Amino acid sequence: MFLMLKNVKILYFDLPDFIVEVIREDLLPFYLRSNIKKSSGMKDILHNVQTIKSYLSSRMLSLSRDNAKQIYAAFQIPQVDSTENRVNVCIKCKGVSIQDSYWIQEDDEDEWSKINIRQNTLKDIIDLSLGGFSPTITTSIICPELTTKGLFRKGWVYLGDSLYLLKSDKTNGCVNTKMEVLSSEILECFSDTIEHVTYVSDIKNTMDGVAHVSICKNFVGEEYSFVEAWEVMDYCRRLNIDFRKKCIEEWGAKFASIPVLDYIIINTDRHTQNYGFMMNNDTGKIEHLAPLFDFNCALVADYFKNDARDTLSQMFNTKETLRELAFQYQKYTNIKFDEHKFIKVLKGNEEYRYIFEQVYGRIQELGIV
Repeated sequence: MFLMLKNVKILYFDLPDFIVEVIREDLLPFYLRSNIKKSSGMKDILHNVQTIKSYLSSRMLSLSRDNAKQIYAAFQIPQVDSTENRVNVCIKCKGVSIQDSYWIQEDDEDEWSKINIRQNTLKDIIDLSLGGFSPTITTSIICPELTTKGLFRKGWVYLGDSLYLLKSDKTNGCVNTKMEVLSSEILECFSDTIEHVTYVSDIKNTMDGVAHVSICKNFVGEEYSFVEAWEVMDYCRRLNIDFRKKCIEEWGAKFASIPVLDYIIINTDRHTQNYGFMMNNDTGKIEHLAPLFDFNCALVADYFKNDARDTLSQMFNTKETLRELAFQYQKYTNIKFDEHKFIKVLKGNEEYRYIFEQVYGRIQELGIV
């Protein structure tokens, strides 16, 4: 079978026969670039097979996610969170994902136009994936829910002609969800930064009762694929490239604004799957940063009046704290703060005045005011 990028064959693999053959190195997922050995030695052959299995496994929904077991049940998938099971499921659902245009072709009858889940009608299982209602049998296994990552309950729906992601949480009062929307509003008060995804709120019935939901529009289209930061970090490591230096050299102030903004809103969950880059699907080259997304762990510490400034940052998997990274990268930024807009957002959220005071304090601390 082939690993495809839209209509282009980029890699052939036959796992039972231990065959892995690269066709287009320049279009491979970054996880696989410079990671497939060319020699015929047994050690390298086994490395290649394991690397492909690891890549396919990494695309799949984890059973740790809220309502994941219901999703697995709807597709009659064994609820075993092993690499082998995840690989088998990935192949069965053709590995399609909202975030990129890679997929698995088992025979020539498979066509990108038929399985592209951003262009074709989805099987709407939002009541199951987000609401947690009991599953019913679902016939088509080509579904974005199986390749949507993260631990919070979520689901994709079409609203009009566009795809939207709905998310919620199980905390009392849906604190994480409310803070995600509030964080999005606060980020609107800054300019000359990286772009960010906008979240709005709604309510929806779930198995646990009425829940608050955050809604955002899908930011991945047909021209680009989203590449998670960890893939590029590993790729850079294999080529002895300094990832952090490369990011500053290529994206400067926009990249540097990520840790600064995360400190301002005390986002404790900016791990290496929660930011990344946009790769041109025709050239295989990264052209720009992906918009900043996923804020449902931001402002939560402020909400509970906990001081999280010295929480370890997950952005580079180092021992640096949120505060240390913010001050380290602030010198590379050109962030501008609109205090009038900030006050307007505050007036619309008076119940969170304490949070705004903490946010403003960190803005002053960084000297952005």
